[in-house]
Amino acid sequence: MEDSNKKTNLWKNLLYTFLGTTLSILLTFGTSQWLALQKQKEERELTAMMVMGSIEKFASTMENFSEKMFVRDTFASYLLSIPMDSIDAPQCEPLLDRFLSLGIPLLKHDKSVEKIFSNSIDTWKNMGNFRFIEGVGMLFSQMDYWEEMHNGIFDEMQAEIAAVKKNPDAYPGKTNTAKLLYNPNFRRILGRFHNLAIQERYVAYHMRYLNRYQMKLIDIPEEEVLEFAHRDDDNAEAIVGEPKKQIKDFVTPELNIDSLPAVEEWINKYK
Repeated sequence: MEDSNKKTNLWKNLLYTFLGTTLSILLTFGTSQWLALQKQKEERELTAMMVMGSIEKFASTMENFSEKMFVRDTFASYLLSIPMDSIDAPQCEPLLDRFLSLGIPLLKHDKSVEKIFSNSIDTWKNMGNFRFIEGVGMLFSQMDYWEEMHNGIFDEMQAEIAAVKKNPDAYPGKTNTAKLLYNPNFRRILGRFHNLAIQERYVAYHMRYLNRYQMKLIDIPEEEVLEFAHRDDDNAEAIVGEPKKQIKDFVTPELNIDSLPAVEEWINKYK
């Protein structure tokens, strides 16, 4: 009877040991799986914030650029209103020079976020967020399209300026300023500023509207996205400890030839 009890206890101990080991393995595996899923969820949420933050930043830039383009449109309207028989007048030159000095700010967006999102596509597919994936892909495509559109007008304008400088005799007018204003291609470019400014203002609204839709799809509050997107807009000066200088702070007066030393003296100074 005693041997029977010993055997029973042995089997009980073995069973308890087996069950304990199995339970420990299951708990360890389950915890690891849970932690992995939590990490994946956090990474997915961070990627979503980066994606929607990037779209918001682009929309904000487009809104800012549209205001800049409206300023340039006003200049263009003044220039196009000059009668053709008055383009050679000296007072036209400062206006065009001022317009050209403004230039057109080039539009560039950070494409690293798009790459990060592309690398995590499988994670999003597994979650069944196909509408979110499609929406983000469409918005990234629109960002590329409008970047090309905006920068294209700068390239076209620079091409016409270069053409006049390279072959001035091919254009009517006494000065390069007049030659540009007589140039029909340059005038057509000036005439496009108004519509481009309107389009860019609408693009800013349109992208924000679609971005809010994306936020609803994955249940992320708009306030969090806006805070994430613009978190560094006003913090740089506080972190650095001094205000950022503007280009005007580096402008110096043009040199007056009468105030310069003799050229031989100046050259010898830098030997």
